[in-house]
Amino acid sequence: MGKSLSWTRVFEWCKCFREGRARVENEPHDRRPQTYVTKPNIDRADTLIHENRCITIKELGAMLSIGVGSVEDIMKYHLHYRKVNARWVPRTLTDVNKMVRMQVASRLLQQFEDEGDAFFKSIVTTDETWVHYFIPKSQQSSSEWRHTSSTKPKRAQRSRSAGKVMATFFRDWQGGIHIDFLTDARTVNAAYYSDLLATDVKEKTIQAEERWKVGSLPSRQCTPPYGQNNNGNPPEIEMEPSGTSAVQS
Repeated sequence: MGKSLSWTRVFEWCKCFREGRARVENEPHDRRPQTYVTKPNIDRADTLIHENRCITIKELGAMLSIGVGSVEDIMKYHLHYRKVNARWVPRTLTDVNKMVRMQVASRLLQQFEDEGDAFFKSIVTTDETWVHYFIPKSQQSSSEWRHTSSTKPKRAQRSRSAGKVMATFFRDWQGGIHIDFLTDARTVNAAYYSDLLATDVKEKTIQAEERWKVGSLPSRQCTPPYGQNNNGNPPEIEMEPSGTSAVQS
């Protein structure tokens, strides 16, 4: 009933058809002139947007003294603007940083062209993660198979220990090379990585290459990163606060 024509509109259409009209489409007519979506308002909105890219629709409407709907029409159909969010990046690089990265990338690309696939075997990657002295089992990893008539097992709720240590993992194409636990009040900085790469990591990499050349390199398996063992569940880790730490996955 809400979509049906009123009696007045029905009488008007009947009169038009009796007078000779044969079409039901709307006839061309002069529309209401646009009083808000005008060239001055469009130019003014464009200027305000260039001055402040974060300006809102309501603020534009207040400055232009027009409605929100008119501002949306100007933004969408006349200026063709759309609101986008900024993409998060770890840090903003300066021109010097960009130049250094380009030089390093060019040097690595040249080295790859000279050495071929052997270049990939010389790459060592690293990652860092916090390792708590104790991480309880997750709800999924502690689930048990029971009969429908059996009682549900109970487990005391435990949280991660406050004590934790930073672990740095080094990998090559064969797997894990070295794991370093940040103890003795050290700090992760350029000197820390330079010392590790020049001593422990370099020594173990050379030993692995020598064993690989003679064909006696055993298959090395690196400890899975946090949360990727036990079918994707966090590992249960128990460590001593002292320098000697034991990891049990």
